[in-house]
Amino acid sequence: MNIKNTIAKHANVYRIIVAIGFIITTALVLAFPVKMIGASPWAYYYGVQNFADGKLVIDDELHTTQVNDARQQGGMLQQYMEIGDNQWALEKAPGYVFYLVPFQWLGIPRWGNIVLALGMIIVTYILLKRIRDERTACIGSLLILFTPITLMMLNLTYMDTLASLAFLVMGGGLYIYHHLERGKLRPVSGNVLLFAAFLLIAWSVVTRYTNFTVAAVFALHFIITRLVSYRKTVKKNLCLETVSVTLGIGLPLAVFLLYNYVVFGSPLDYGYHYSTMPIEFAFQYLGQIDKNGQSVPIQIIADNLKSAPQPLLWGFPLLIIGIPGICIVLYQKFRHLRHKNVPSGTWSSLNTELPWDILLVLIGWFIGVFCLYLTYEFTAEYLGNGSSFVRFARFYLPGLFPVAVICALIMARLPFKLYIPILIIAVIAGSIIYTQYVSGSSSNSSGGSRSPGGTHNNQKPSRSSPRIVTTDNSGLVPQSTLDGQ
Repeated sequence: MNIKNTIAKHANVYRIIVAIGFIITTALVLAFPVKMIGASPWAYYYGVQNFADGKLVIDDELHTTQVNDARQQGGMLQQYMEIGDNQWALEKAPGYVFYLVPFQWLGIPRWGNIVLALGMIIVTYILLKRIRDERTACIGSLLILFTPITLMMLNLTYMDTLASLAFLVMGGGLYIYHHLERGKLRPVSGNVLLFAAFLLIAWSVVTRYTNFTVAAVFALHFIITRLVSYRKTVKKNLCLETVSVTLGIGLPLAVFLLYNYVVFGSPLDYGYHYSTMPIEFAFQYLGQIDKNGQSVPIQIIADNLKSAPQPLLWGFPLLIIGIPGICIVLYQKFRHLRHKNVPSGTWSSLNTELPWDILLVLIGWFIGVFCLYLTYEFTAEYLGNGSSFVRFARFYLPGLFPVAVICALIMARLPFKLYIPILIIAVIAGSIIYTQYVSGSSSNSSGGSRSPGGTHNNQKPSRSSPRIVTTDNSGLVPQSTLDGQ
């Protein structure tokens, strides 16, 4: 009887729906073979194999063998970079590779992303339940799972994209939950939660370096809130919290620096330093102009703004609700600032559900991803390369969570007859777009046109950019065309 009561207490309809949604997602992912499109998946594929064998650096013979092996399978290994005589190292950030190695040892690498998705959905559900209710948690969890680009990246086992979102969602979600429950949590559980939150946030940066912008938002929030409460809180608690956060950040940082030292000979060196890909951002071109006398940074941003709408809407249909939703939340917040006696209602409660500081964290999270990648040179070439929307939209996936939270809070306020059809359409549309993507014909060379194994002849390619003709006395920024980060 006690077991039945426990099951009845925890297995409500919303949790069952999310569980079914996760099972469907897992089935959709495992029903199709792993996609290996472009150069990046092959780099991760061989990177995981080599790391699993204890080879952080490989020699010429193994590199040539893997280049030829990839070519025979219709792929390309171009993102193992020559770092010295008879030494080749992975260009990519090591975080996801290290994470996937245990699954490789067990012979189940495809379950790596599925485990990440499960953790991401659990944290999303818990947080949204705390912010509003379980219906909102159910809506938000399903929206994240069935966003087209999420499903596609779940399929791409040998890509860091899903992991760059999942680690950030788990860490960021736990941190926000801790902040909202800070006054109720016991010191031990609260500090363990803080440690886990920043450990996951920091590991997301070791997985994808550009997540640093979002990590900085959380670090800034932690510093400001602790300074504000310094005189109101027992200093011992503040010290313990600071230690927990420092340890959470320090462990991934130590792994990252040690990896760089072992592989590249310096803790401050890293794989992308040797890259021949167009992975710069607009701010790195400050003071440079193109052959037409136009500012290179402005041109990159302008090209991205022209390219962005279609692929982002295909990859993130939630933006249709999310962007206006942020405006609605801000309207309610400013409305309560101007009028103290605002009558309670369906929409006015947005003011209390999202405190100002948490709302600003979510907005900073969104800006830290979407605005950053609008300055990315690789995606600025999107239309010229005629690529699918996936190649463009995947870079923006770490910014999905704030959009999903806002969408869930908005949709939960709609009448049952309205939000249910919207949710069903979102799930079906996401599944169809994903199915068409993974079952359709594709070229493994869609990431670019350079020959497989680009630099295995011990000569680095020319590192010059056709976009730039003059500089601010700093020299040309090295460029080439192919797959992005």
